[in-house]
Amino acid sequence: MAQTYFCPTPYAAKVALIISGVRKGKDPHELTKKLSKTNIIPHPWGEGVVNTHLVKHWEPPRGNDLPPDYLSPTVVYREFLYFDGGVDLYFEPEIKEVIQPLLTGVYSYGKQGSFFVFESLDEEKDPPEPTVTFSGSDFKDNAIWEKVSNFEGSNRKPREDVEIGIAMTMLGASGDHVHYKFGE
Repeated sequence: MAQTYFCPTPYAAKVALIISGVRKGKDPHELTKKLSKTNIIPHPWGEGVVNTHLVKHWEPPRGNDLPPDYLSPTVVYREFLYFDGGVDLYFEPEIKEVIQPLLTGVYSYGKQGSFFVFESLDEEKDPPEPTVTFSGSDFKDNAIWEKVSNFEGSNRKPREDVEIGIAMTMLGASGDHVHYKFGE
């Protein structure tokens, strides 16, 4: 079963920041080196609903006998999180000068294109106390751009498992959706 994350993983947030840097003409190798050792904590705010769907999906068939541009149809089960809020990024003050210029170029996180707005970097604030944790991924400390970007075609990305904690409460549910409130 493909479960949705309640917020972007640190890995997804860092990739989005690096891609923003590429759009702005920054060196992705240097950004990857700086962000790989940075602790970034994404945390959602507002409310969200998780819906379940069966989705028609096209994917490369297994095996090596077919041309590389051939895709085959299949149906997959997916969960999607729909927000009315956004996501805050918490990070150490030392990295602010690297991250701040990248924020305006972040349009989405993850494969499905979840959109978020960043409001202010002026306040120093601690993340809310988590009520739920789940496993996600972050960059390994030795991550390099060639592995993160996957331009080499490798299926081994420089990820490490991390535990992600967020503050949330369930407001209600039915057979195909669950309604959550995020934040403090």
